[in-house]
Amino acid sequence: MLEVFLDALKDTALLIPFLLAVHLLIGFLETRNLGKVKRGGLLQSPLAPLVGTGLALLPQCGFSVVASELYAKRFITVGTLLAVFIATSDEALPILIGEAATDPSLWGRTALLIGIKAALALSVGYALTLIPALGRRTKLQAEEEPVREKEHAHAEAHAEDHDDDGYVHTHEHGCCGHGIGERKGGIFERYFKHPLIHTAVITLFAFAINFVLGTVIFLAGEERFTAFMQSGVYIQPLVSVLVGLIPNCAASVMITQLFAGGSLTLGAAVAGLSVNAGLGIAVLVKENKNAGENVLIISGLIAIAVAVGYALTPLEALL
Repeated sequence: MLEVFLDALKDTALLIPFLLAVHLLIGFLETRNLGKVKRGGLLQSPLAPLVGTGLALLPQCGFSVVASELYAKRFITVGTLLAVFIATSDEALPILIGEAATDPSLWGRTALLIGIKAALALSVGYALTLIPALGRRTKLQAEEEPVREKEHAHAEAHAEDHDDDGYVHTHEHGCCGHGIGERKGGIFERYFKHPLIHTAVITLFAFAINFVLGTVIFLAGEERFTAFMQSGVYIQPLVSVLVGLIPNCAASVMITQLFAGGSLTLGAAVAGLSVNAGLGIAVLVKENKNAGENVLIISGLIAIAVAVGYALTPLEALL
């Protein structure tokens, strides 16, 4: 159990730099110019899904958490969010490169797997970005969400005010319920206090999930998970998706090793790794208060992964 605790601690610690950086950025944008950010296209340009996909392909799962945070604050579109989720592969790339170093025949399958994930992420990202209703909702109407109506109930009475330094203050709320645009206090109060608090909260949340899931896998035994994964060829994509939804790096390691060893089909590997967004999904559920929207995003991600997994399965014989 000590090993489980230490693994959870290590996995969580790796997220802290990503979390702190994005919370500092969000805090700065909220404090200085939230309205202009929402309407000015920052992080919402046509390149956003491409950049998100590129960053998510790097061997880490921290960026999926960052994307969930940014989406919850409506700084990125749902298309960019799903592009990041689909492209994220956590430990897959380092493992595949390591395996290919001793078995050169794996280089082609590795390139194909990553290429399909990248193409799928870009396709979904841009397809959703081009849907007008989704684009308008994310870019221009975040402050009109029903779940935020209470937070902004006093906005009509206090649309804006000014202080001695000449800044205009809108009465919107940030991640911890603090007022956005509040200029009181020193630099720490303005730019660091709430990002540090939010980083600490999400870090504890991430550690709890990592530890609980690590304990479950430890008690159940990896052999059982492996046997579960090695089901019939046409059930593998579905099983792989179920395992991929586990917000723990053990899921991506298991899927990748079985794929590298030839026990898992390409379709199943793509399906499982496309939903394996690390803690991104868990953080989305925690941070985005619109439960119906979360259900649509997650169910859509699962449906896409399963469909692509089964579409690729008949091609396995050609590889």
